[in-house]
Amino acid sequence: MGFLNDIFPMRKKEAGSQPVSDVPVVTNAPMERAVYSALDPEVLEGILHPKVATGNFLTLFMTVPEVFWPIDFIASRIAGANFVVKRTNDDSVVWRLSHPVNGILANPNCLMGWYEFIYNHFVYKLVTGNAFVRAAMGDHLDAESLKWKYCDTYWNLPSLHVTIEPKKAGYAVPLFGCTPEGIDDIIAGYRLGFDRYITELIPSWQVWHDRDGLPSWGGGRIGFLKAMSRLMPLRKPIGNLIAVYEARNIIYVKRGGVGFIVQQQQDKAGTVAMTSQEKKDFVKELTENYGFAEGQFPFGVSNIPMSFVRTNLSISELQPFDETLADAITIAGAYGIPSVLVPRKDQSTFSNQATAEKAVYSSVVIPLAKRFCKDFTTFLRMEEGGSKYYLDCDFSNVDCLQEGLKEAEEVKKLVNDRCAEQFNRGLITLNDWRAQIGEAMIEDDVLPLAGKLKWQMSDEELALIKRVFNSSNTNTTNQQEDGKEQQPEPGKDDDLQK
Repeated sequence: MGFLNDIFPMRKKEAGSQPVSDVPVVTNAPMERAVYSALDPEVLEGILHPKVATGNFLTLFMTVPEVFWPIDFIASRIAGANFVVKRTNDDSVVWRLSHPVNGILANPNCLMGWYEFIYNHFVYKLVTGNAFVRAAMGDHLDAESLKWKYCDTYWNLPSLHVTIEPKKAGYAVPLFGCTPEGIDDIIAGYRLGFDRYITELIPSWQVWHDRDGLPSWGGGRIGFLKAMSRLMPLRKPIGNLIAVYEARNIIYVKRGGVGFIVQQQQDKAGTVAMTSQEKKDFVKELTENYGFAEGQFPFGVSNIPMSFVRTNLSISELQPFDETLADAITIAGAYGIPSVLVPRKDQSTFSNQATAEKAVYSSVVIPLAKRFCKDFTTFLRMEEGGSKYYLDCDFSNVDCLQEGLKEAEEVKKLVNDRCAEQFNRGLITLNDWRAQIGEAMIEDDVLPLAGKLKWQMSDEELALIKRVFNSSNTNTTNQQEDGKEQQPEPGKDDDLQK
C-alpha cells in the first residue's frame, strides 16, 4: 500500500503544526482542522468519490441559488407575518405601544428590526439546524428575572460559531438523570468564538437554543446538543449542482477541450503519424495565421489530408438544466416545498400553484411560526408574573390564503351568534365575546360592564345592553325590509318574462 503514500502524500509538517489532509470536510460545526493519516478511509472516500459541496452550509446558502431559494421562501414568509402580543386570560390583543414586548417587536436590538431578526433566526435554523437567541441582560439580573419586562435587547448568535459546553460531573456529562437545577445541570454555558474573538461563557438561562431536528448527544462534528442540518444528507445533490455550474462555466467561458486534429496521410503500411517537429510547426502556423483576431483567417488551409475528432459535449448534450431542476426539487422537498413551486427556466406555471403555496403555508410556514411564538413566549417568561401574555402571529394578509376568507367569515358569524347566546344566558362577559371574535378587550375604566356577566350588571347597565341590542336588531330588520321593497311583487311583470 506504499504507492498510496506516493500518490496522495501528506503536507509537510511545519514546526509546531500538525499534518493536515488536503481533503476538506463538510460540516456545520465550528471550523476545525482535522488530522488524518494518508490511509484514512474518509480521505480515500473523498478522493474516490469527491464531494464538491465543502465548507459550511451558510456559504452554500449564499452562493448556490437552489439552496438559497427554499430557505428564503420559508424564512421571508414567516418574517412577513403580523406578530402581536395577546393577554392569556381573554386572548385580546395588547395594542399599547409602551408595552415592553411591543418594544421588542419593533426593535429587538440596536442593529435590526423585527423582520430582519425573524429572518435571520430562521435562516440559521434551516441552514445549520440550530438557532441561538441571546437575551443580553445586565449582571444585576438573574435567572429568575422576567426577560420580557427587564430585557430589551435580543441577538441572533451565529450558530456555526456557538459551542455548547457541557457541565461535567467527574469524567461524564450527567445526561438522562436527575436534574434538580434543570438545564444548568447539563450545560455549563454557551461560548461564541470566531476568528480571534472569543466571548465569555454566556449563562444558559440567557440563551434559547432552537433546534431543527434531533440533538447530538455525543457531540462530534455536529456539536454537543446541536442538531444536524437538513442540508447534510443533500451533499451529493448540492455537489451535482456545483459540478453542473462549473461544467457550464467551462463550456461558456473556457470552451473546454474541443477535440483532436488527426493526420490522414497514408503510405503502404497505413496511416503515417506526424513527427514532434511537424506537430510544433502545425500548431505554430495554426495559432499565428488562423482565428478571429486582426490579420488572421477564419478558415484554415492544409497541404496534407486531415480529420477532426470531437471530444467535447454541447450544453444540450450534457442536459445540465434537467439535472439542475432534479437537484433543486430534491433540496426543496427536504424543506416541505412541492416541486410545482420550484422556479423553472421556462417560467412555466401550474394551475395548482396557488393550492401548493397555500399547502406550504398550512404545513410548513404557519406551524414553524406558531412554534416560534410558543417557545419565545416561554423563553421570555411572558406567562409568569402578575399580568400574563403570549406572542402570536397572523397570516390573514397573505394573498393565497384569501380564498378561505368567505369560509372564515361564515365561521366568525357562527362564533358571534354562539357568543351572543352565551352572553344573554350569563355564561360569558362582553370582553370574552370580543376576544373570541378577535377584538381587543375594553378596559374597566372605559366601560365597567364589559367585564361583568349579565346577572352581575345593574339595572342601568342592563338597560344600556338592551338598548344597544335593540338598535342593532332594528338596523338589521330595516336592511331586510329595504331588500324586500326592491323585489317585485309575485306575479307582477310576468308577461315580460313570457
